[in-house]
Amino acid sequence: MNSIPRAFRACLLAAALLPATAFATENGLGTYPIGVNTVLNGVLPPPGGTQFYNYSLFYVANKFAGPDGNAAVPGFRSAVFVDAPRVVHTWGTMLGPFAISSGIVVPVARVNVDAAGSSGTRTGLGDIILQPFMIGYTNPDKTFFTFLSPDVSLRTGSYSSTRLANIGTNYYAFQPNLNATWFPSPKWELSATAQLEVHSPNHATQYHSGTIGSIDWLVGYAIGKKLQVGVQGYYLKQVSDDKQNGQRVGPDGFRGQAAAIGPQLRYVFGPAAAVVLKYQHEFAVRNRSKGERIWIEFAFPI
Repeated sequence: MNSIPRAFRACLLAAALLPATAFATENGLGTYPIGVNTVLNGVLPPPGGTQFYNYSLFYVANKFAGPDGNAAVPGFRSAVFVDAPRVVHTWGTMLGPFAISSGIVVPVARVNVDAAGSSGTRTGLGDIILQPFMIGYTNPDKTFFTFLSPDVSLRTGSYSSTRLANIGTNYYAFQPNLNATWFPSPKWELSATAQLEVHSPNHATQYHSGTIGSIDWLVGYAIGKKLQVGVQGYYLKQVSDDKQNGQRVGPDGFRGQAAAIGPQLRYVFGPAAAVVLKYQHEFAVRNRSKGERIWIEFAFPI
């Protein structure tokens, strides 16, 4: 364990995390569930409506990529399962053409990490994400949907600086994001989410992770009224350096990078109710774990 650089140690998960199960920044970790938003990204419940969402992630990585993309941690392997329920309510009062929604994401995860002859396993509550007010807009033709949300990730997950595997990150994160869905025709869907993630310091390690920018995206095509097929993925880039005790970490600031692409299927089983299956293959990874993700997501009104 002591042979592993501090920047590579521990955890590998946070919440919202739903997928954020990849190192980048301290431990190569961010709290946003990168890759999760590839389904009707800009659509929120109608005024007065409440929607339940559930995101399940299976993630396996056999490589921790260094700044040159080559393996940086000997014997590295991670296996993660995350289940993250989310509830969103849209309030009945409109502000002109804008609707206001609020939501919460409560992830539960099991994380197993092996590295340099050491191993760790942890199961429990992750870092809860609050979405206190989402400002949404829908055009009159119902072909364009968008919302802006200043999400906040709380420090609720279990964490210890001496553990190889952690569920929480031990820092707060501010995650402003812009989400949009456009239907250029009844059969085609184009969706995307653009986000920044800004972290508070981890006072247990005196480590301050750099700011991360990311984009989740989807190009979907409807086959009939119930089935949609699509191609989706994400791109993540760290835009500022990691620092420890006020000093830059490594020659490159331990700046993370990752991209992924894969197929997606969505099946509608009722009004505002659907299930999604998707796969994401990671590539162009730097200072993060590199692996494969399988998602099962579903939603329905409550």
